[in-house]
This record gives sequence, structure tokens and C-alpha cells, in this order.
Amino acid sequence: MYIVPIHVPIYVEGQKLLLASDWLRALRLLRDSLPKEFGELKVIAPSLSATDPGVGQKLEPLVSGSEGIHLVPSFDLRVSAKAYWLRHRRRWIADLEREMGDATVVHAGYDDVYRPIAYEGLVQAWKRGITSVFVQDTDISMQMRELARGAKQKLHARVYGALYDRACLRCVSRSDLSLLKGAHLMQLFGRDAKNPKEFHDTSFARADVVPTAALEARLATLAEKRPLRLVYCGRFEARKGLDHSIAIVRAALAHGADVTFDLIGDSIERAQLEQLARDPALKGKVRFLGSRPYGGALLRELAGYDALFFTPLAEDTPRMIFDGYAAGLPLVGYDIDYVRERDTTEHATVCLPRNEIDASARILMQIAADHTRLVPLSRAARVAAEHHSSESWYERRAQWTLEAHTRRHSSARRAD
Repeated sequence: MYIVPIHVPIYVEGQKLLLASDWLRALRLLRDSLPKEFGELKVIAPSLSATDPGVGQKLEPLVSGSEGIHLVPSFDLRVSAKAYWLRHRRRWIADLEREMGDATVVHAGYDDVYRPIAYEGLVQAWKRGITSVFVQDTDISMQMRELARGAKQKLHARVYGALYDRACLRCVSRSDLSLLKGAHLMQLFGRDAKNPKEFHDTSFARADVVPTAALEARLATLAEKRPLRLVYCGRFEARKGLDHSIAIVRAALAHGADVTFDLIGDSIERAQLEQLARDPALKGKVRFLGSRPYGGALLRELAGYDALFFTPLAEDTPRMIFDGYAAGLPLVGYDIDYVRERDTTEHATVCLPRNEIDASARILMQIAADHTRLVPLSRAARVAAEHHSSESWYERRAQWTLEAHTRRHSSARRAD
């Protein structure tokens, strides 16, 4: 079995098990990429009620084992850190020990200092000599520091971040393969890792990348006098800075720019954002389109826009950027570390000064005045999408994992 211990919950409704749609899609892609010698896929995770009011995302049922994906729900995710350490961790460890008996590979990350749920799976793998794959997709310490407000929050961010980074260093030094998202994490942890590999995870298929002819037809319209069409597609969370996006669009409109901004997605944050968009100055310019199922139809819809608009308040590494690439969309976004990295690597980005509403609006006005500035960036985005398709990503990951697994067992044989 290829085992994934993770903090992402398995939802329970009576005898029925469900997963968040995005997570289930990722698991199916992982399952399809695994070499046969690894066996089937097993996910061990805390549980949550499918009727929990905080779910806030689409769930899909999955009969455990029916698709080569086995689900093992454990303790209730809502327990406090204190309750976890005093009582529920014992159950979690027991579940891991029971399910590790047929493990060939254990694949996990480091989720939380207070409740290191996934990390416990790696510990079990290290104890048993099972091939271990560690995955880290964001610099959490940096993200916390950048989101911290006030002395108390900043102190907590420094202490928590130091503990978090120390645990990640332990993981990369002991794991057979460490997947680190982006050049920044490679610089941060790669030097201490046994076997580090830089990655960028994606979900779109090669076949869903916008055809060149369709892209060129859209680019031909950039010379016309029409609005600059911006779009966001993803979760509505405070740290994503969508309030800043709306404020930047409003400031650009106030200075005569012709810009529209559509938001695709949903969450409890939507009501607050819609309230901002009720400003008379934004009438007909900012629209909330709701959620869309992920797939080719969504990417074809995105391909009708001119750029992806993303103004996060702190470090973030969203797959949405690459979905934009698949639709031939350049990225217009705040210059967090990951966005600057995308600019340097793919040359398909317009960087905006972070948290500078007026300065960002001026750049948006320049693009709105001359849409053709986006032509080379759009073409570069499509080229990047070819390299970053899900087939390419999962092929690379499967090969790296197989090499690490072979290396571990070759070393074990030599030791014998």
C-alpha cells in the first residue's frame, strides 16, 4: 500500500464516507500515476461530520477500496490540541500502526506544531524502514510572519515558525524523498535534505491546455477597444486578499481605466466581499460567479479572460496560477516571493507592489490602456502550461518516488 497520513479530513455521514472534491481529484491523479509495485492507495485521516456547518466545500462520496483508494477515518478533527495530546493521539498512533503493516511507501507533510498529525505517519515510516516521502508546499513560517498583526501575534509567529522550521528540517534530513514547492523552499530546506526535489503540483490535463489557435484568436482582440477582463478562481479566504483586488479595481476605474473583474469560487467570506462590490463605482464591473466543477469546461471559461488577478496578503503557492497558464492567462499579482519566482521562471507575470492599492491600480491602468502588453506574457503562460500539466507532474513524482524506493531497498540489501 502507498499510505497517505494527512490532516485533511475524511467526512462521515452515517456509513457513508466522503472527501472534498478537490482532494479526491488529486488522489485519483496520484493513484493513476503510482507504479504497480507500490500497491493501492490508502488515506488515513481524522474525521469530520459531513453535516458540519464549517464544511464550506463540495463533498463527494467514495466507497473505501472501490477505486483502489482505501479510506481510514480516525479521531474527530475538531478536538483541541490539549485533548489531542492527552487522549486522541493514542488512537491516531494505534490506527497508524495497524494500517502500516502493508505499507510500501508513506507520503506525508508537516501540518501543525500543536497537532502534528501527518508527521506521526512519517515517524512510523522511519521506525519501520518504510520508504518515506515528505511534501512541503508553502513557507508557513514566512506566511505567519507576514499575516501577523500586533506584538502578540508577531511573537507567536516567530516562536511557532522556529518550531515549525525545526520539524521540517528533521523531516527533510530523514525522508527518502523531499518534495519542496518552488525555489524558495529548496533554498530554505534543500541543503539539509537527503534527497530534495523541487515541484509545482497541478491538476489540469495536457488535453485541456488552451489550443494555440484559440489563444491567438483571443490575443487578436487585445488591440480592440474593450475592457480588460480579469478573473480570480479559487477559495475565498481573507489571506487571499480579494478585498485588495476589489479595491485596486475600484481605484483603477476611478481614474478612467476600463476594467472588469470576475470572481469564481465561494466560501463564508463571499458575503463580505459582495458587500464591498456593492459600491456604486463598481456596478457591473465586479461579478461573483459562484463555484465551478474543476475540469476542461472551467479552463475553457477561464480562457475567455485576459489575465488572472491575485493579490495575496502573505506568501502563498496556489495551483490556480498554473490553471491560469493552462487557459493562456498571464498572472497579474502582488509580488510575494512565489509570484516573483513565477515571473523569473516563466516570464508570464506582471508584479504589483504588495499592499500598495494606488500603485497597483496605476499599473492596472497602464495594462488597460494597452492590452497588447499581455500578448507575450499570454504566450509564455501557455508554454509553461505544457511543462506543468498534471501528467508531467505526476510522471516526475512517480519516477522520483520509485528511484527513492529502489535506493532504500538496495541499501538495505547491501547492509544485510
